[in-house]
Amino acid sequence: MANGKTDAFELHGIKHLSPSSLRLYRDAPVIWVAKYMMNVADEGGPGAWRGLAVETALDHLLYGESAEAAITAMKDAWDRQAMGVADDKSMKEYAALESFLVQARTAFGDQPIPLMRQARMQIALPGISVPLIGYADWVWPTYGRDLKTTWRIPSKPDASHVEQVACYAMHFGVPFSLVYCSPSKWTTYEVSSDMQAEAWDRVIETAHAVRSMLERVRDGVDALSMFAPDYTDYHFSPPMAEAVKAAKAVRVLRQPNPGG
Repeated sequence: MANGKTDAFELHGIKHLSPSSLRLYRDAPVIWVAKYMMNVADEGGPGAWRGLAVETALDHLLYGESAEAAITAMKDAWDRQAMGVADDKSMKEYAALESFLVQARTAFGDQPIPLMRQARMQIALPGISVPLIGYADWVWPTYGRDLKTTWRIPSKPDASHVEQVACYAMHFGVPFSLVYCSPSKWTTYEVSSDMQAEAWDRVIETAHAVRSMLERVRDGVDALSMFAPDYTDYHFSPPMAEAVKAAKAVRVLRQPNPGG
Protein backbone atom coordinates (compact mmCIF):
# COMPACT_ATOMS: atom_id res chain seq x y z
CA MET A 1 0.00 0.00 0.00
CA ALA A 2 0.92 3.67 -0.35
CA ASN A 3 3.14 5.70 1.99
CA GLY A 4 4.92 2.61 3.22
CA LYS A 5 1.88 1.57 5.26
CA THR A 6 0.64 -1.96 4.91
CA ASP A 7 -2.33 -1.96 7.27
CA ALA A 8 -5.63 -0.80 5.78
CA PHE A 9 -6.83 0.93 8.94
CA GLU A 10 -3.52 2.73 9.44
CA LEU A 11 -3.42 3.79 5.80
CA HIS A 12 -6.78 5.52 6.10
CA GLY A 13 -6.19 6.98 9.55
CA ILE A 14 -8.81 4.88 11.33
CA LYS A 15 -7.63 4.22 14.87
CA HIS A 16 -10.58 2.28 16.24
CA LEU A 17 -14.03 0.93 15.47
CA SER A 18 -17.19 1.08 17.58
CA PRO A 19 -20.48 -0.83 17.63
CA SER A 20 -22.29 2.26 16.34
CA SER A 21 -19.81 2.81 13.52
CA LEU A 22 -20.19 -0.81 12.41
CA ARG A 23 -23.96 -0.40 12.35
CA LEU A 24 -23.56 2.74 10.25
CA TYR A 25 -21.33 0.88 7.80
CA ARG A 26 -24.07 -1.69 7.23
CA ASP A 27 -26.96 0.78 7.13
CA ALA A 28 -25.38 3.71 5.28
CA PRO A 29 -21.87 3.00 3.97
CA VAL A 30 -21.72 6.35 2.17
CA ILE A 31 -22.20 8.17 5.47
CA TRP A 32 -19.58 5.92 7.06
CA VAL A 33 -17.05 6.81 4.36
CA ALA A 34 -17.78 10.52 4.70
CA LYS A 35 -17.53 10.48 8.50
CA TYR A 36 -14.61 8.17 9.08
CA MET A 37 -12.50 8.51 5.94
CA MET A 38 -13.16 12.16 5.07
CA ASN A 39 -13.87 13.60 8.54
CA VAL A 40 -17.15 15.18 7.48
CA ALA A 41 -18.96 16.36 10.61
CA ASP A 42 -22.34 14.78 11.27
CA GLU A 43 -24.25 16.53 14.03
CA GLY A 44 -26.95 13.90 14.24
CA GLY A 45 -30.56 15.00 14.53
CA PRO A 46 -33.48 15.45 16.93
CA GLY A 47 -33.78 11.73 17.67
CA ALA A 48 -30.14 11.51 18.74
CA TRP A 49 -30.45 14.74 20.75
CA ARG A 50 -33.46 13.31 22.56
CA GLY A 51 -31.67 10.09 23.44
CA LEU A 52 -28.68 11.84 24.98
CA ALA A 53 -30.86 14.37 26.81
CA VAL A 54 -33.04 11.70 28.44
CA GLU A 55 -29.98 9.61 29.30
CA THR A 56 -28.40 12.66 30.95
CA ALA A 57 -31.49 13.22 33.08
CA LEU A 58 -31.77 9.57 34.08
CA ASP A 59 -28.11 9.60 35.03
CA HIS A 60 -28.81 12.41 37.49
CA LEU A 61 -31.71 10.47 38.99
CA LEU A 62 -29.74 7.24 39.35
CA TYR A 63 -27.09 9.09 41.32
CA GLY A 64 -29.60 10.55 43.72
CA GLU A 65 -30.26 14.03 42.37
CA SER A 66 -33.70 15.63 42.37
CA ALA A 67 -36.23 15.47 39.55
CA GLU A 68 -35.87 19.22 39.09
CA ALA A 69 -32.10 18.95 38.68
CA ALA A 70 -32.55 16.05 36.25
CA ILE A 71 -35.01 17.99 34.09
CA THR A 72 -32.73 21.01 34.03
CA ALA A 73 -29.79 18.83 32.98
CA MET A 74 -31.92 17.21 30.28
CA LYS A 75 -32.94 20.52 28.77
CA ASP A 76 -29.38 21.82 28.96
CA ALA A 77 -28.15 18.71 27.12
CA TRP A 78 -30.79 19.28 24.44
CA ASP A 79 -29.82 22.94 24.02
CA ARG A 80 -26.12 22.10 23.66
CA GLN A 81 -26.88 19.71 20.83
CA ALA A 82 -29.72 21.51 19.05
CA MET A 83 -27.91 24.87 19.09
CA GLY A 84 -31.09 26.81 18.45
CA VAL A 85 -32.65 24.52 15.83
CA ALA A 86 -36.41 24.83 16.25
CA ASP A 87 -38.07 23.16 13.29
CA ASP A 88 -41.25 21.11 13.68
CA LYS A 89 -39.46 17.79 14.11
CA SER A 90 -37.14 19.20 16.76
CA MET A 91 -39.96 20.84 18.67
CA LYS A 92 -41.94 17.59 18.68
CA GLU A 93 -38.98 15.80 20.25
CA TYR A 94 -38.36 18.60 22.75
CA ALA A 95 -41.98 18.65 23.86
CA ALA A 96 -41.87 14.90 24.58
CA LEU A 97 -38.65 14.89 26.63
CA GLU A 98 -40.35 14.85 30.01
CA SER A 99 -42.71 12.05 28.95
CA PHE A 100 -39.73 9.96 27.86
CA LEU A 101 -38.06 10.67 31.20
CA VAL A 102 -41.13 9.60 33.19
CA GLN A 103 -40.99 6.17 31.50
CA ALA A 104 -37.23 5.87 31.90
CA ARG A 105 -37.46 6.77 35.56
CA THR A 106 -40.14 4.10 36.05
CA ALA A 107 -38.08 1.50 34.19
CA PHE A 108 -35.00 2.17 36.31
CA GLY A 109 -36.81 3.12 39.53
CA ASP A 110 -35.73 0.08 41.54
CA GLN A 111 -32.06 0.24 40.58
CA PRO A 112 -29.31 0.99 43.11
CA ILE A 113 -26.60 3.52 42.37
CA PRO A 114 -24.56 2.14 39.43
CA LEU A 115 -21.01 0.99 39.85
CA MET A 116 -20.03 2.74 36.60
CA ARG A 117 -21.62 5.11 34.08
CA GLN A 118 -20.47 5.66 30.52
CA ALA A 119 -18.10 2.80 31.21
CA ARG A 120 -15.38 2.46 28.59
CA MET A 121 -15.08 -0.83 26.73
CA GLN A 122 -12.15 -1.86 24.56
CA ILE A 123 -12.00 -5.25 22.84
CA ALA A 124 -9.62 -6.77 20.30
CA LEU A 125 -11.37 -8.27 17.28
CA PRO A 126 -9.81 -11.33 15.65
CA GLY A 127 -8.01 -10.39 12.43
CA ILE A 128 -8.57 -6.65 12.95
CA SER A 129 -5.64 -4.40 13.80
CA VAL A 130 -7.60 -1.67 15.60
CA PRO A 131 -9.65 -2.06 18.79
CA LEU A 132 -13.41 -1.92 19.17
CA ILE A 133 -14.24 0.86 21.64
CA GLY A 134 -17.58 1.80 23.15
CA TYR A 135 -19.23 3.21 26.26
CA ALA A 136 -21.87 1.31 28.24
CA ASP A 137 -24.61 3.44 29.80
CA TRP A 138 -24.59 1.88 33.28
CA VAL A 139 -22.88 -1.12 34.88
CA TRP A 140 -23.66 -2.66 38.26
CA PRO A 141 -21.55 -5.39 39.95
CA THR A 142 -23.54 -8.25 38.39
CA TYR A 143 -25.30 -6.76 35.36
CA GLY A 144 -25.48 -3.83 32.96
CA ARG A 145 -28.25 -1.88 31.24
CA ASP A 146 -28.45 0.33 28.18
CA LEU A 147 -31.25 2.82 27.59
CA LYS A 148 -32.86 3.30 24.17
CA THR A 149 -35.53 5.94 23.60
CA THR A 150 -37.95 5.44 20.76
CA TRP A 151 -41.41 6.58 19.71
CA ARG A 152 -42.49 2.97 19.19
CA ILE A 153 -41.40 0.09 21.41
CA PRO A 154 -40.05 -2.72 19.18
CA SER A 155 -41.51 -6.21 19.46
CA LYS A 156 -37.98 -7.53 19.85
CA PRO A 157 -34.62 -5.89 20.50
CA ASP A 158 -32.92 -4.23 17.55
CA ALA A 159 -30.13 -6.48 16.26
CA SER A 160 -27.57 -3.68 16.28
CA HIS A 161 -28.45 -2.84 19.88
CA VAL A 162 -27.91 -6.49 20.80
CA GLU A 163 -24.51 -6.31 19.11
CA GLN A 164 -23.67 -3.25 21.15
CA VAL A 165 -24.49 -4.77 24.54
CA ALA A 166 -23.01 -8.14 23.56
CA CYS A 167 -19.66 -6.39 23.26
CA TYR A 168 -20.19 -4.72 26.63
CA ALA A 169 -21.06 -8.07 28.20
CA MET A 170 -17.86 -9.62 26.87
CA HIS A 171 -15.73 -6.78 28.19
CA PHE A 172 -17.29 -6.37 31.63
CA GLY A 173 -18.08 -10.04 32.19
CA VAL A 174 -21.72 -9.46 33.22
CA PRO A 175 -25.02 -9.91 31.36
CA PHE A 176 -26.64 -6.85 29.80
CA SER A 177 -30.21 -5.91 29.06
CA LEU A 178 -31.78 -3.31 26.78
CA VAL A 179 -34.40 -0.94 28.16
CA TYR A 180 -36.64 0.71 25.55
CA CYS A 181 -38.69 3.74 26.55
CA SER A 182 -41.34 5.58 24.54
CA PRO A 183 -43.34 8.59 25.78
CA SER A 184 -46.07 6.26 27.08
CA LYS A 185 -44.48 2.94 28.08
CA TRP A 186 -41.29 0.96 28.49
CA THR A 187 -40.01 -2.60 28.27
CA THR A 188 -36.83 -4.51 29.04
CA TYR A 189 -35.26 -7.19 26.86
CA GLU A 190 -32.75 -9.53 28.43
CA VAL A 191 -29.91 -10.46 26.07
CA SER A 192 -29.19 -14.17 26.38
CA SER A 193 -25.81 -15.82 25.93
CA ASP A 194 -26.99 -17.28 22.59
CA MET A 195 -28.03 -13.83 21.40
CA GLN A 196 -24.66 -12.47 22.48
CA ALA A 197 -22.78 -15.16 20.56
CA GLU A 198 -24.72 -14.50 17.35
CA ALA A 199 -24.27 -10.76 17.74
CA TRP A 200 -20.52 -11.13 18.30
CA ASP A 201 -20.25 -13.05 15.04
CA ARG A 202 -22.02 -10.19 13.22
CA VAL A 203 -19.66 -7.65 14.77
CA ILE A 204 -16.63 -9.58 13.54
CA GLU A 205 -18.15 -10.07 10.07
CA THR A 206 -18.85 -6.34 9.72
CA ALA A 207 -15.38 -5.34 10.91
CA HIS A 208 -13.84 -7.60 8.28
CA ALA A 209 -16.12 -6.11 5.63
CA VAL A 210 -14.81 -2.66 6.59
CA ARG A 211 -11.24 -3.88 6.34
CA SER A 212 -11.90 -5.45 2.94
CA MET A 213 -13.29 -2.18 1.60
CA LEU A 214 -10.39 -0.16 3.00
CA GLU A 215 -7.90 -2.48 1.32
CA ARG A 216 -9.43 -1.76 -2.08
CA VAL A 217 -9.67 2.02 -2.17
CA ARG A 218 -7.16 4.85 -2.40
CA ASP A 219 -9.09 7.31 -0.24
CA GLY A 220 -12.57 8.43 0.75
CA VAL A 221 -13.30 10.01 -2.63
CA ASP A 222 -12.38 6.73 -4.30
CA ALA A 223 -14.63 4.82 -1.87
CA LEU A 224 -17.60 7.09 -2.53
CA SER A 225 -17.37 6.35 -6.25
CA MET A 226 -18.68 2.85 -5.53
CA PHE A 227 -22.05 4.15 -4.34
CA ALA A 228 -25.02 5.98 -5.86
CA PRO A 229 -26.78 7.12 -2.70
CA ASP A 230 -30.34 8.23 -2.17
CA TYR A 231 -29.85 11.68 -0.68
CA THR A 232 -33.42 11.72 0.61
CA ASP A 233 -32.62 8.84 2.97
CA TYR A 234 -33.04 9.85 6.61
CA HIS A 235 -29.34 9.24 7.30
CA PHE A 236 -28.47 12.29 5.21
CA SER A 237 -28.54 15.70 6.87
CA PRO A 238 -28.39 18.56 4.35
CA PRO A 239 -24.71 19.35 5.17
CA MET A 240 -23.78 15.67 4.82
CA ALA A 241 -25.55 15.39 1.46
CA GLU A 242 -23.74 18.47 0.16
CA ALA A 243 -20.37 17.17 1.37
CA VAL A 244 -20.87 13.80 -0.33
CA LYS A 245 -22.03 15.42 -3.58
CA ALA A 246 -18.97 17.69 -3.57
CA ALA A 247 -16.63 14.75 -2.96
CA LYS A 248 -18.20 12.73 -5.75
CA ALA A 249 -17.73 15.71 -8.06
CA VAL A 250 -14.02 15.67 -7.21
CA ARG A 251 -13.93 12.03 -8.27
CA VAL A 252 -15.41 12.96 -11.64
CA LEU A 253 -12.75 15.65 -12.13
CA ARG A 254 -10.05 13.05 -11.48
CA GLN A 255 -11.12 10.97 -14.46
CA PRO A 256 -9.16 11.35 -17.66
CA ASN A 257 -10.94 13.12 -20.51
CA PRO A 258 -11.79 10.37 -23.04
CA GLY A 259 -11.68 12.89 -25.82
CA GLY A 260 -8.44 14.51 -24.77
